[in-house]
Parts: sequence; C-alpha cells; structure tokens
Amino acid sequence: MLTLEDLPFELLMHVHLLSLSHALPVVSRHLRAVFASTTAHHRARFLLLRHDHKTLSHAIKYPTCTLDVVHALERLAKLRGKRLKCSTLPRRLVKGLGKGAAGKGAAGKGGGQGDGQGDNDGVDLELITYLLDTYNASPNSHDGYPLARAVFARHLPLIRLLLQYGADPALKDGWAVTTAIANGDADLVKLLMEREVERDEDDGDEGPLHEVVLERGGGGKSSKKRRRDSGGGGGKRRRVAMGDRCTATKEMLETAVKAKQWGIVDYLTAKGAPPSISVLAML
Repeated sequence: MLTLEDLPFELLMHVHLLSLSHALPVVSRHLRAVFASTTAHHRARFLLLRHDHKTLSHAIKYPTCTLDVVHALERLAKLRGKRLKCSTLPRRLVKGLGKGAAGKGAAGKGGGQGDGQGDNDGVDLELITYLLDTYNASPNSHDGYPLARAVFARHLPLIRLLLQYGADPALKDGWAVTTAIANGDADLVKLLMEREVERDEDDGDEGPLHEVVLERGGGGKSSKKRRRDSGGGGGKRRRVAMGDRCTATKEMLETAVKAKQWGIVDYLTAKGAPPSISVLAML
C-alpha cells in the first residue's frame, strides 16, 4: 500500500502547497527529513499562501522563517504588488535565551550556525537586526519581553542591539533593570539605565568634532544619526553620558538590598532611588 512517504519529492511539495498544512512536515521522521531540505522559495510560497493578509507578521512566527525565507517572501510579494509589514518582534526569536548550559553545549557541538553573534543560544541576530532596521519592528514588543529575556540570559550583543533601536528598560516597572539587579550585574544595570554617545575629538580640549548618537527613536522607528563634522582628521573617540533611559525606583533599590548587591545599592541611591520603609528596615 502506497503512502505519502512513497510520493516523489516534487509531488509531495505540490501536495504541501495545496493542503497548506503546517502539520504535514512533522507527520513522520521521513517527512521531517524531506521537508528539512526544502528551499527558501518553497517555504516562502507556503507562508504566503497560508497567510494572505499580514503575511510577514504571521510568517515570522514560524521557526522555518529565516532571513533567507524573508527575502524570498519579499520577492514573491513584489511580483504580486504586495507590501509586507512587520511591526512586532515575535517571542520565538528570543524565547530560547537563558535555557542553560545544555543549549550552549549543543551549540558547541555544531548546534548553532556559528556566525559569532550569539548563536550559542539560538538567537538569529541578523534576522532581528533586519526586522528592526527594514520594517521598524518595535524593540519593545510584548511589553519589553525581548530586552528582559536578553538581560536574563546576559546576552550583551542582543541587549546592545535592542537598546540601539530604542528598547525601553522602564517597561513593566523596570523589568529588565530589576532582572539585571537580581543577577548582580552592576555593569549591565548601568548599561540599561544610562544613555551614551560616541564622540570623536582632536587631542585638544575643544568641543566635540564628530558626534554619533547610538540611540534610535522610540517605538522602533529609525531616527537619523546626528553628526557634527569639522575639517580635521580623526581624533580620539570617547563615550559621553546623556540623560538616563529610566528612573531609579524604590522597587529596584529594594531588589538590590534583598540581593545584597551593595555596589548596586550605592549606584541606585546616587541615581535618586527613594528608599521604602521595608528597605530602611533591612539596612
């Protein structure tokens, strides 16, 4: 008796596109192996047919939707005169962060793609950057879940990327900052709270000659970098603190005291965090 597994590859791909079944590729180990070798073009066709409206916003939620598939979707959408939009980063792009040593061990044995950008945790930084830059996807999606998850896993490349595109550490009562405090990471707390710019200067003590703001506009929308140039050559580059991204709160201070992170307690106090009655009782 013939089964689906006996069908030629081309016919099986055609059945997949006609059925639009997301379960077909995982019906058996054989079919899983077959569909694992499909092209980005086939995957893009499947996602486009399955989600005719808000195509990319739905497609990006599928693990099979890699950057190559996004590019294939763009080509297909262009042929149809369709404009793709994606205003939200899906949880699945950061959900695997902080799963522990098991995930890192698997990556060390070839589990990751090995591009040196945090793939040890299964994070596709290239795809996340593309969505933020090309589609203005919000770095504050799901009430700041991407940043909080990155902080929990101490994934600095992703943290810096999200902050660069305007992620707000103050969301959900400073969820991301409180996580960093509980982890006892004073440098990360400072990185989250304080904005910085880079300035290129001559060796003299005159004002900045070339200034590049590292932040992007709120809500994930890109803002133009501010530059100030002179006719001089390259000078020394240094980072200069600007206004804080978020305000130090009594909840942050209480978390630091409970965790006995006295260096962070001093930092938050200097930032103006008001001590609550419970904090005063613990001190």
